Amino acid sequence: MSKKASNPWTSFISSTFFTYSTVKMVEVPNSAIALLNRVIQLVICGYIALYIVWYQRGYQEFQEPRGTSVAKVKGVSSVSVKVPSSPSTNYSRVVWDTTEYGLPPLENNAFFIATHQIVTYDQSDSRCPSALKSKLFCANKTSICKEGKPTPSTSGFFTGKCVASFENSSISVCEISGWCPEEMSASTDLQISLHDLSNFTIFIKTSVTFQRFNINLRNIGDNTNFSCRYHPVADQRCPIIRVGDILEGFHTDIPALIKEGGVIEIEQQWECNFDYDKRLCYPRYLFHLLQSGDDKQSPGINYRTAYKYRFDNTTYRLLSKVHGLRFVISISGRGGRFHALQLFLAIGSGIGYMVIAGLVCDFIMVHVHKSRNTFRAGKVSLVRPTETTSS
Repeated sequence: MSKKASNPWTSFISSTFFTYSTVKMVEVPNSAIALLNRVIQLVICGYIALYIVWYQRGYQEFQEPRGTSVAKVKGVSSVSVKVPSSPSTNYSRVVWDTTEYGLPPLENNAFFIATHQIVTYDQSDSRCPSALKSKLFCANKTSICKEGKPTPSTSGFFTGKCVASFENSSISVCEISGWCPEEMSASTDLQISLHDLSNFTIFIKTSVTFQRFNINLRNIGDNTNFSCRYHPVADQRCPIIRVGDILEGFHTDIPALIKEGGVIEIEQQWECNFDYDKRLCYPRYLFHLLQSGDDKQSPGINYRTAYKYRFDNTTYRLLSKVHGLRFVISISGRGGRFHALQLFLAIGSGIGYMVIAGLVCDFIMVHVHKSRNTFRAGKVSLVRPTETTSS
């Protein structure tokens, strides 16, 4: 009768909780391999100390800033005034200051500069020929001017009649019922001067907070010179930026940008090291063109406003279509301060790379070195499990 086998659960518990195992070490007296191992370890130590701990500031804990910005634009421009229906090329000029181009006057983390405006005066609720730009040509074919149907431009409804154009009497267009005259058929075109716009200045006032460190910062200091102009090298701390300096950095069609409008991001990067004086921290400004005036689909940015008034018991309105540059101010970056736990975590994560030295040297000794058979004999122990047979 065979001896009763031991309980497998007892063997498992004994080997798991009451047996200590360690890694077998094999000494290889080879100067070249030993030197290679130390060089790799030295490189890894340098990577941990210089890159992870120092360059990436692995000894600090970080927090992203939270804040808000208010911007003010200053400048004056001589604006050309053109009436599309007039054949004259000698355009009159008017002056725009911040009241005309700063619409709306105050926004949070954004502002708008009007650069191109189309104004239609004295519109009234009546009937009139559609604008040539709407391309509602009929040539006495009233079938395309179906009465009561909204126009494609959504400026009114068709009356069912085909009439002579207000802009060119030799061309027949559909008549509409709506606010007349229609936009672009008798409108005044005003466009800002690019030269004047380039000399506009943007004053940005920002407050940010790092709540974890209980630190509040502003981009304006006690010694700020308000006659300065921002320069990425010569004067990085100046909060006043020329519009021309922003536009010059974009590879785009600037005249189209002025005519159609666009969206520009002003990014403030707050990279702060609070192990030093917090007053040494100030933002770096980056400029990004998010939407251009020469985009193939839906270029630029614009909106419409209307001002209504009454005269002789008739309601009139002034319609204004405004194109311009919308500036969006964003806040990014991080602030850091020494934290012992973060330092230990950074070093611990880097120490894991030390295994690379052993892997490289073992690979060479097992597969490349001329004494690879001897190394395998000392490194690897082959165990063949015995097969049990039933009695």
